[in-house]
Amino acid sequence: MKAAHINAGNEYGGGLVHIVSLLSALQKSGVTTELILMEDGPVAKAARAKGLTVTIFEQSSRYDLRVLKRLQEYINANAFDVIHTHGPRANMLINLLKPFLKGKWVVTIHSNPLLDFENKGVKGKLFEKINTRSLIKADGVIAVSNEIKSIAIELGANACHISTIHNGIQFTDPLVTEKNKELFTLVSVGRLHAIKNFDLLLESLAVSGLPHWKLILCGDGEEEAGLRKKAEDLNVLSHIEFKGWIDSHELKQVISQTDVMVHPSKSESFPLVLLEAAEQEVPVIATNVGDVKELISDQSYGWLVESNNIEQMTAALKEAHLAWSEGRLKDKGKKLREQASAYSLSSQSEKVTAFYTQIL
Repeated sequence: MKAAHINAGNEYGGGLVHIVSLLSALQKSGVTTELILMEDGPVAKAARAKGLTVTIFEQSSRYDLRVLKRLQEYINANAFDVIHTHGPRANMLINLLKPFLKGKWVVTIHSNPLLDFENKGVKGKLFEKINTRSLIKADGVIAVSNEIKSIAIELGANACHISTIHNGIQFTDPLVTEKNKELFTLVSVGRLHAIKNFDLLLESLAVSGLPHWKLILCGDGEEEAGLRKKAEDLNVLSHIEFKGWIDSHELKQVISQTDVMVHPSKSESFPLVLLEAAEQEVPVIATNVGDVKELISDQSYGWLVESNNIEQMTAALKEAHLAWSEGRLKDKGKKLREQASAYSLSSQSEKVTAFYTQIL
């Protein structure tokens, strides 16, 4: 079986990790894979580092449709059985080409498509409509959470051709690192974008009254200046380290040295970063969005709070601090890892391959 995976190529964070790790796993399982990108950017760099086959179809801009003919000829000439798209730009291009392609089209919906272009004005509304109309025309849809599956069905996708396949990671032993026993250290990871709701975390920390704490914020994006200003206004800037975007190796190191991960997002699917925390036996405070509740099914695994609820987030931070001061976080982290181990990369790869077979 031959599968071409198509993406714009400008992904960072969870999207990049999902694409590259899935292709690596599929390749090992016997599926011949190739990654086709519209930009020679971070995804291409990460994929090449993993030894994956990468082909670039440069566009002068995201609106450059001259790429279509070259893309169609390349896909058909290489006789791909499956054309698997990730992200709105790839979805739009393959939707336009679908009548002229020989292979079956599969799309993965990584996030809520009704929020992907939130607060982007008229142009954002147009892109949202183009994307939602495109993805429901695919021969098969993979949703990374049950919530997203429901949204896709509501948009008009055929329920018989949709499968929920959660993200997975290749679990390795936790790193052996020294934590600062005198400083309650939190980590939060993600694009600095309004949908991630880091404002909620800053506001909750500011009113929590916690002594001796530090937040390491890993990620970059358009909200960075605003978050720095907000932290300064809340008088917590000295407690926060803006780490910027870091690669998966460094991220693993950072997570292993922290006490708790906080994930305050307004909308998610099934965040890879929570599995990465579990891998290092670091417990999690997360908002009850997407399928996060399947990982944090009760308080023995971590803290689940309602989205955008400052009272619940503040209470969870205080409870986690108390557990840290009493030495109880380690057991919670170990239990979370046991729960998370069901979401392995090999399991994800097997389910994707089975879905390909079903669609073909």
